[in-house]
Amino acid sequence: MLGALKPEVTETEMKSSAKRILTLLVVIPTFVSALGGIRIPRIYDGLLPVDFLPGALPQDVITILVCVILLGLTFSRYGDDLKANVILIGLYGSIWYLYGIVTIERVYNLLYLFYAASFAASFWSLIYTLTAIDWKNLSCELGIRIRRLTGISSIFIATLFTVLWILSLIPLMISRDRIEFLYSIYILDLCFVMPAFFMLGVMTLRGERAGILLTPAMMILGFFVIFPLGLNEVAKGFSHQAVSTGPMIVSFGFSIYMLALAVVQLRQMKIVVDGGE
Repeated sequence: MLGALKPEVTETEMKSSAKRILTLLVVIPTFVSALGGIRIPRIYDGLLPVDFLPGALPQDVITILVCVILLGLTFSRYGDDLKANVILIGLYGSIWYLYGIVTIERVYNLLYLFYAASFAASFWSLIYTLTAIDWKNLSCELGIRIRRLTGISSIFIATLFTVLWILSLIPLMISRDRIEFLYSIYILDLCFVMPAFFMLGVMTLRGERAGILLTPAMMILGFFVIFPLGLNEVAKGFSHQAVSTGPMIVSFGFSIYMLALAVVQLRQMKIVVDGGE
């Protein structure tokens, strides 16, 4: 009798609840990891390349900002908006990439299990968010100019970094050398990120809905990966290390370009689900 009086939980409400739980599972270990990086002195010493130690602090600050944005989007009234979900996917991806690096690079400090938890939780949250989208009843429209621009940009990014990383790997392969640091970037980029950029770029050029919808997420991921590299060069100046001006300018310019593309595409994208916007 009482069970019959309980209001039926809709599928949308179930998805919203699951997404909030998953976001908390991502944010909690990620926030602890970033805050620990800020508060615990010399926590990365000997575990990261010396050239990257100055950028650890700004990276952790940005990571806390990402956590705040994740919570704000997930628990706000825009949480079920499809464009908000695209942003969430990009943010999940950026956390997955960052903590994929420190997990694979064996940054074995007191926070390592939190790094691994962030790596795992962000990956599965990303997968859930992708599968929760109602692809069957979804259509996306985007102007031909911005569609071509984002599609070509995605393919260019994939091609550029694939070529650069392969050229960097060939000497190591010839000499049978095993580098101590940053090998994780080759793994993540060549096996996951760059193929995703390339495929989504092609799909966007062809006007396919998955490409149009998810390309902004990849651009957001790219922004949060590349922008901190520029901040690392800035931080070197405060650590009495040589600042590489060229890479700094390229990092800032490239990352801002990617963020601008994501913003423009999200603003111009027209999404229709079940015949209604």
